[in-house]
Amino acid sequence: MRPIGACARFALLATAAGSALLLVTGAAQAGGFAVREQSAQFQGSSFAGNAAGGALSSMFWNPAAAGQFNGINTESAYTVILPDSNMHALPGSDLLGLGASPDSGNIGIDALVPGSYASMQLSPSLVLGLSFNAPFGLTTKPENRVWAGLTQGTTSQIKTYNLQTALAYRLAPGLIIGAGVQAELIEGNLKKAFPIAAPLASWPNAVVEADDVAFGFTAGVLWSPNPGTSVGLGFRSSIDHDLDGSLTVHGSGTYAGVTANVKTPETVTLSLRQALSQKLTGLATVEWSNWSRLQSLDIYCTTTNVALSCAPGVLRDALALGWHDGWFFSGGLEYAMSPALTLRTGVAWEKSPIQNPEERTVRVPDSDRIWASVGASWKMSPNMSLDFGYSHIFVDDAHIDRTEPPIGGARLVADVEGSVDIVSVGFKYKFGPRSPEPLK
Repeated sequence: MRPIGACARFALLATAAGSALLLVTGAAQAGGFAVREQSAQFQGSSFAGNAAGGALSSMFWNPAAAGQFNGINTESAYTVILPDSNMHALPGSDLLGLGASPDSGNIGIDALVPGSYASMQLSPSLVLGLSFNAPFGLTTKPENRVWAGLTQGTTSQIKTYNLQTALAYRLAPGLIIGAGVQAELIEGNLKKAFPIAAPLASWPNAVVEADDVAFGFTAGVLWSPNPGTSVGLGFRSSIDHDLDGSLTVHGSGTYAGVTANVKTPETVTLSLRQALSQKLTGLATVEWSNWSRLQSLDIYCTTTNVALSCAPGVLRDALALGWHDGWFFSGGLEYAMSPALTLRTGVAWEKSPIQNPEERTVRVPDSDRIWASVGASWKMSPNMSLDFGYSHIFVDDAHIDRTEPPIGGARLVADVEGSVDIVSVGFKYKFGPRSPEPLK
């Protein structure tokens, strides 16, 4: 049998890695509905240093990081997210007067989020990188459907599937630039109760389902002025999605075509890796996300349905958001306990794009949060290693005060509290040969 060539091996590895995304169930654990959990190694440091290289998964935030690796390399991470979030309706909530329960129960849904990476050195200065990720996602569903917020949201599910193809080029020793193209599929499924002349428990769901494929880009630079210092700056562009789908009312056969526009935020990530001693490395990251793009989610009809007040071009529903820019600050340490074992830890503070009770929704009851993380890497052989990361997120208590729809709708006043536990495992493998050698 003929041996498989390097390019064929790389294609097979990338395809196998990408198939892991079939397992994904989205759960936003960054500001808004972003999914930060893209690397087991950086999970252990609260994502401090994530754009400054040191792992192939760094290319999610900075495509230039792929240029650090010669030969053929792969990395995969599998992250389990365990959220616990509860809402309690207060006096002033309209549906309490109709017998609705004040308590939502846990709205968080456990999730599995994979991320996979592969790189192949094409020349002494050029590296091709591929990544498969779910950069945005959301799944919330109250345990108690018949509660005071059921007309504002019962089930919310957003999934994304993102393929990045990038090139990293070594301009000079210690200086790498990178750029890539993103192709992203987004799928949305939003449900809320549709009021009828019947008890609350009998109100059917009005369901919006829609999807779209669109494109964006990434760019970055990685600078290592000396062997102990690495500075990375990465950019992920906004992706403009025009979703097409349908609005249906369960059990009624009522249907209308709908469309909606969603622009994901661009992000800029600046990171540092700095050797503090022979065994200790300091890590830091600052990240900005342009969530102020999301001022509202407007759903327009594309077909006619009198029962749903739909006609082409008519605004059927509007979810007011008014979000702000998001910020993330993290710091951490790595300690090389032995040539085979590295320990790490980190803390972070994240400013949510949702700052006011009127902006907070039952679908995304987000608020500021603090991260605390620990992790480790075990080098099993010169070509193979395992990563582990654990984070606990302390989410600030928050408040909701919204009326939806804006005119003639039901008001909800509620307190929100929550926390999140996250466990991540990763696997890295390097395939030979090592040549051509990278620039020194």
